[in-house]
Amino acid sequence: MTLSLVSVIRPLLEGSRGPRVYELSSRGAFVRFLRGAGVDLTVSEFFEDVPRGEWRNGIQCQDVMALTHADGAFDLCTSTEVFEHVPDDLRGFREMLRVLRPGGYLAFTVPMAEGPTVVRAVAGPEGPTHLLRPEYHGDRIRGAGRVLCYRTYGPDILDTLRAAGFESAKLVQPPSGWLGYRRPVVIARKAAGHAPAGARG
Repeated sequence: MTLSLVSVIRPLLEGSRGPRVYELSSRGAFVRFLRGAGVDLTVSEFFEDVPRGEWRNGIQCQDVMALTHADGAFDLCTSTEVFEHVPDDLRGFREMLRVLRPGGYLAFTVPMAEGPTVVRAVAGPEGPTHLLRPEYHGDRIRGAGRVLCYRTYGPDILDTLRAAGFESAKLVQPPSGWLGYRRPVVIARKAAGHAPAGARG
C-alpha cells in the first residue's frame, strides 16, 4: 500500500513549497516518507476514549467523521487502509472535502474487490449490526484483529466520492515497474472554485 501511494502522490508534491499534508495515521513507512518529503505534515489517530482534538502520548485524536481542523486547512489529505473501518464513509469523505483547500486532493488506498461495494456492518447506537460474518483488521495502535471492517469496496467508491462533493475521482494504478506492487490508489479532487458550506447565497 505504501509503495503504491508514494508512487502516485509524488507528482502531486513536485513543484510545491511546503504543501500542507494531512495523514490519517501517525506512524509507519508512509508517514516516514512524508516526514522526509519537505511537507508541512499533520498526523492523527482515532482513540475511542479521547475527545476529538485532544492529545495522547503526543498524538492528536481525530475522528474522520467530525474533524476539528479548519475549512481549507490542507493541500493534500492521505490515508492507507482507513475508510473501510469508518462507520459512515460518506460523512468521512465530506469532512476530507471540507478541510481541503479548493483544488486540493485526497489520495488513499483501501482493500478493493472487482464487484460493487459490499456493506458488512452498519453502525448503531448500541454498536454495529453485522450483515455478514464480522471481519477485523489490525493496525499499529490496536494490534492484529481489533478493527472492524464495515465494508469491502469496489470501483463504485468513486461514485461515493462524487456524491460527497468531489469534482473528480479516479482509480490510479501505480507504474508497473514500481517494485511490482500495484495496489490501486484512489484520487479525488476538490473543485478549484468550491465554496464552503453555507457560503453560497
